[in-house]
Amino acid sequence: MTLPEWLDAYAALDDDALAVLANRGLARRAAKEAGRFDVESADAAAVELRYTGTPSATVRLLPGGPRKATCGCPVAGVCVHIVAACVWARDHPPVEPVETSHEGGFDERNQPGRREILDELLALEPAAVNRAAGIAAVRKVAAGVAATPTTVEPRGGTLRIAWPGSPEIVAVTGGGVAGMLVAGGHGDVVERAWRLEAMVRLFAANDRAWEWPAGIDSPDVIHPGQREAMVQARNAAETLLRAGLSRVGPDGVARLAAAAQRARLEALPLLATLLTQARGRAAGVAGRDDDSSERQLLAALARSWALATALQAAPAPLPAQLVGGRGAGEAAEVGTLLPLALRWWTAPSGARGLTAMLWDLTHQRLETVTAGRAAGADPSFTRSWDAPLLWGVSANTLAGGRFTLAGAERRDDGSLSPTTRSRVVLGARFGEDPPDLEALARTIEGSGRGADAIGFLPRAADVRIIVPRRLLGVAEPELDEVNQELRWPITDRAGVRHLARMDATGPDQEVIGGLLRDGRQIAAVVLDDRDRPVSIFVVENGRHRLISPSLTPAEPDPRRRWLIRKPADRRPRAHAGEPTRSAGPLAQACEAVLDVCEALASTGRPTLSARQRDTLRRRADEASGLGLGSLADAVNGLLAEQVTASAVLRASLVAGRVLVLAALD
Repeated sequence: MTLPEWLDAYAALDDDALAVLANRGLARRAAKEAGRFDVESADAAAVELRYTGTPSATVRLLPGGPRKATCGCPVAGVCVHIVAACVWARDHPPVEPVETSHEGGFDERNQPGRREILDELLALEPAAVNRAAGIAAVRKVAAGVAATPTTVEPRGGTLRIAWPGSPEIVAVTGGGVAGMLVAGGHGDVVERAWRLEAMVRLFAANDRAWEWPAGIDSPDVIHPGQREAMVQARNAAETLLRAGLSRVGPDGVARLAAAAQRARLEALPLLATLLTQARGRAAGVAGRDDDSSERQLLAALARSWALATALQAAPAPLPAQLVGGRGAGEAAEVGTLLPLALRWWTAPSGARGLTAMLWDLTHQRLETVTAGRAAGADPSFTRSWDAPLLWGVSANTLAGGRFTLAGAERRDDGSLSPTTRSRVVLGARFGEDPPDLEALARTIEGSGRGADAIGFLPRAADVRIIVPRRLLGVAEPELDEVNQELRWPITDRAGVRHLARMDATGPDQEVIGGLLRDGRQIAAVVLDDRDRPVSIFVVENGRHRLISPSLTPAEPDPRRRWLIRKPADRRPRAHAGEPTRSAGPLAQACEAVLDVCEALASTGRPTLSARQRDTLRRRADEASGLGLGSLADAVNGLLAEQVTASAVLRASLVAGRVLVLAALD
């Protein structure tokens, strides 16, 4: 089987270059696994290698260097199989290597070579490189390149570029700027900025001037790349609807991920966040996740589509409320923070992390922060109550009471950054100064009302605090065998019954079971938007304590297995004691419109049934009668002979916003 010549770009990577691609530990492991590959196919387009170890995986090598390579294993990013495939390529060159005593087994005379990579990079047009890097990276580099010496070192079939304060950067044959390897872990924009600066310095070292886009520092200019990002976002949403949301697959998920990355590179952080959220919903629907529905995916797509549409219609300078919040790494104004919930989570991909939900007592708003790791990365980052996982402190320390955050930074999506540059300054502890949980519950419930409820970006955290009544306010959980979850009835002090839900197995039920078994006094339960108990305030010896069901160590007692108790054979109690609230005509109209939109989006069918058409006509008349011209216009847009994806997205967004406003009355 003949191997393609571009495989030389992989074979040229010595151990130092592989350490830049991944890390030295992974490179050492990969060297031991390089002999466990079988060639499944090889042509000019790709080389597919089958890893015969355990578990097996297929690595696909593509032209352009190892950054283009993919692997079927669940590890995100560069895995040991990709690095091992690069080592395998050394022993399987397309042509016979020249015998050499060169240290590392490479002879520069036999590699694609010293001038070829340099000439390839110098032949690139600055305008094309700027466009590929994105306006965010261009602005970052154009702000000023320090007048420090640049080292350009040909080594084998690679080119090393470095300067004081930079990570090591390695260029490979055929990879161009996108194929450059950058040492260390960086965000997408930061890594592209490193590559772009390497190109600027490489041009300067060869007496070539770099050309920047016109109006790079002017806020009154909307750059072509930003326009393209807006169009890409709209097309991604409309394409998924035309195909049918029920049939969304990996291609649709990848389309949204690419649109989100492009928006982020073009300094449109709010659009990137909405597309990322839509991508998560799409992945859930594609994976048949019970917690993801076509209605949720449609709502997420409608928000991103509407924002992209608004950005396209906006004149320069783009309004701040459409562009988004401050960029990552910038200072965040936060006051005294009160911990509400600390939740450990694990994604189906194997990624895991800790999410903290905090109440800013100074600014009266919810804040969230998430520290996470990709699958297979950082084995020391594990579920722990006492290990430092966030801002250099443990979850146990954060849960102890109020604190402030020195050097707080904010991410592009509005959440706080988990960077260790931020320092936790402990304040009053719960044992010394317990919070007024009833007042806090009312404040948090009211904080979601108003304009924030219908903004483009959903609330970063959606939690509510349930303060149970002192007598029989907390019942024992009951096992729901159909859904394989525990239902935990909690009656608040107003007599309203709430039903918290948790998995039938796992740390959550063990911790909560221990609290009920020991008869602890539960002062409040914090529920998320899926009615999952994410934290519990208990009273011990007259002092308050915050417990995280997913993190706090459990004290199991095999003498009492409360978790297997089934509901008694009696009338269903799901609504017992819960006041019912009939939906008004406006809410009913919106729900009917959303039902039709969901049906159209799920199937991708561009025509209405007779019943759907009659329903929409009546709802449009009702909206007009109520003076809701925007809703009536959006519904009338669905009555065309051929319903467009944009009409479905618009009607879904407007009906959803009106429904939210109707609920605020």
